Amino acid sequence: MNRFLAPADKVVHETRGYIDAQIDNVKLRSVKGLSQGTSAIAGLLLIFIIVGALVTALSFAVVLWLGEVLHSYALAAFIMSGVLLLVLVVLILLRKHLFKNSFVAMYTDILYEPESKPEGLKTAEGLDLAIHHAESRIKEEGEDLSHAFTDMKEFYSPKNLLSDALLALVYRLFNGKDKKKQDD
Repeated sequence: MNRFLAPADKVVHETRGYIDAQIDNVKLRSVKGLSQGTSAIAGLLLIFIIVGALVTALSFAVVLWLGEVLHSYALAAFIMSGVLLLVLVVLILLRKHLFKNSFVAMYTDILYEPESKPEGLKTAEGLDLAIHHAESRIKEEGEDLSHAFTDMKEFYSPKNLLSDALLALVYRLFNGKDKKKQDD
């Protein structure tokens, strides 16, 4: 590699690393936001559908049957309401495992190629850890890029350019004379 272009090549390399880190961070944050939003919507939708269907169909049938067995339709209605409330509580308690983690896995499959998918990115906790790592990588890449620009600025300063030009001239003068002596 040409010594003169080395600082510029380093800046290009560090810029690519920084941009890649930013892209990964955007992808991870997108997965997090999409999975949270979608899981909330899907959870609510599923809860409404389940509650509506259960209340309409099952409740009516069970209340009628229990009312005949217990000789009290009111008691049958309370029993059925308790069962439905229990189902709703279980769904609310399990919503993270039922919805959010499955959406995290689904969105990471959409946004990442299998070979570039970060490790452990199947759950909400894994997503939070991956985001933390991406933010750390962005900070490191940003610092490396800043150092590369500083090095390039120093390398291309007039003082260093003049010094390198003089050194190259002296080197060519002496190597050229040594070459002539060897030819003689």
